[in-house]
Order: sequence, then C-alpha cells, then structure tokens
Amino acid sequence: MNKTYFNTQFVALRKFNSKKLFLIFISVTFFGCTKDPVDTGGGGTSSLTERIISDTSYGTNSYQKMDIYLPAGRTSATKMVIFIHGGGWESGSKSDPEYLQMFNLIKQKWSQAAVATINYRLTSNPTVHHSEIMADVSSAVNFLVTNKSSFVTSDTICMMGASAGGHLAMLYTYKFNSNNYVKCVADFFGPAKLNDWTWYNTFNVFINRSMTEVLTNYNGSAWNDALYASNSPISVATAQSKPTIIFHGTLDAVVPLYQSQWLKGQLTTLGVTNQYYEYIDGHGFNYTNTSDAIEKSVAFFKQHLQ
Repeated sequence: MNKTYFNTQFVALRKFNSKKLFLIFISVTFFGCTKDPVDTGGGGTSSLTERIISDTSYGTNSYQKMDIYLPAGRTSATKMVIFIHGGGWESGSKSDPEYLQMFNLIKQKWSQAAVATINYRLTSNPTVHHSEIMADVSSAVNFLVTNKSSFVTSDTICMMGASAGGHLAMLYTYKFNSNNYVKCVADFFGPAKLNDWTWYNTFNVFINRSMTEVLTNYNGSAWNDALYASNSPISVATAQSKPTIIFHGTLDAVVPLYQSQWLKGQLTTLGVTNQYYEYIDGHGFNYTNTSDAIEKSVAFFKQHLQ
C-alpha cells in the first residue's frame, strides 16, 4: 500500500469520526438533557411548570375574585375543579382556613387537575340575594372557560362546595349549567331544600342566627314556598342532572342531615347517578373525614369524566 493512499484513507476516516462524534454530542445535549414530559391524566403531556394565580378578578366587584392552581404538565385536556366556600351566603371567604385546607387537599388528591376557588358577593350586603350570587358563580365559570387557552386547561369542569357553597354548586350544576361545562358535582353538607318550613323556623344556636333571617336574605323574600323551592337543588333536579356525590355529618346542627338523605332519595328516584356518605361529624368535618371525602370526590369525578 503506498503512502499517498494511506494518507487519503486516514483523512477520510478522521472526517467520518468527527461527524459521528458531532452527531452524538448534539443528541446528548438536546435530547439526553430534555426533562421528561408530565402525564396530565387528560390524554396528553407538556413541559409547562406549575402556576398559582391569586386574587384574579372575574368581575368588577371586590368580592369577584378567585385563586387558580394550574398543575405542571397541563394541556388543553386538563380538567378543572371549581370549589365554592360556605358561610350561610352571608359570610366566609376562599381564604378561610377550613376552605383553604379543602382547596389544598383537592390539589393533593388530584395533582393533574387545575383547581379554582372563588369568592362571590354576600348577602351581608342588603342588595345581594340569590340572583346576584348565582350570577357570580356563572361569571366565574365563564371566565375560566373563556381563558382556557391562556391557562392551558379544558372546559371540562367538576364543581364542589361546602355548606352554602355546596348548595350553590348543586344549584348551578342542576339549573344554570346551560353550556354543559360542569359534568359532575360534590356536595359537602349543603342545604338541599330551602322550602323546609321546619328548618326555616329554627333559631340556630351554633351560628347565633335565626334561619328565617338567613334564608330571607338569600332568597330576597320572607317565606315563599314556590320561590324557595325554585332555589332548592332537590326541587330543580331532573333525570338529566349530573352525577352527584353527597357528604353529611350525622351530628350536623346547622343543616339538617335529613335534607341530604332526602336529596339522595330524590336523585335515586330520578335515575341520577349518585353516591352518598355519612360521617360521625358535625357541620364542617375534621381533617381525616375531609381528606377521605375529597379522595372519594376525586375518584367519583374521574369515573364520570371517562
């Protein structure tokens, strides 16, 4: 073999190896160091990071605010949970410790879902009644749907509420869900029947308030059976109502246990998919029962979003 031929082959081999090493370097740099995508549980993955947006306005009133949790790895298929606080329609806030705890537990139990917790106008303002509060819940839903591309979420929603918030979650889902965004609802010890004459006439020592006054302020009228029934989940539920999971404490001294039992019976009669659980607890569960109920709610939501 002559010297010229050997040098030519050596140079060619060196060029080949240089190209090969360069390609390996590129592969390691751009592919080997790429972060694994996160499974959203909604049929897709992304590399988006977790995001928390506090006190976002969904209206012009100072009470029309929400906190939004957006999970890492979300996509346009990511489901949304809306949580509504309680307080007899006249008080309470998304920032109250018990409701903040529930918000955080939803995030823990369903880490792939987006979660929004909302404030709304309260009947402590004498101009605010049922219509204004339901308008706020509707506006909050519409805000999340309208901005789904910015948040990178879907318009598939599950709704959850505690006490008065449970009532609002059910009432919205059964009566105001005209766009079919809300697919299922979880009720934590919410009033189901406002036209309950016995309850209307009680003085509740635990909240130091007459239920007559509380219900009059919400409905915008003293006793009116037809009006109160029209604002009651048990009365407006139909055979087409969305799957519902209900939780109530057997020692509840604020909202009668029998109202949730009646609701369970009505939904079953109508053929509406439902689950019902009682805890030996009061109006507002301890941490263990709250955690268990939210875990059951998440499992129920996932089952009915298939």
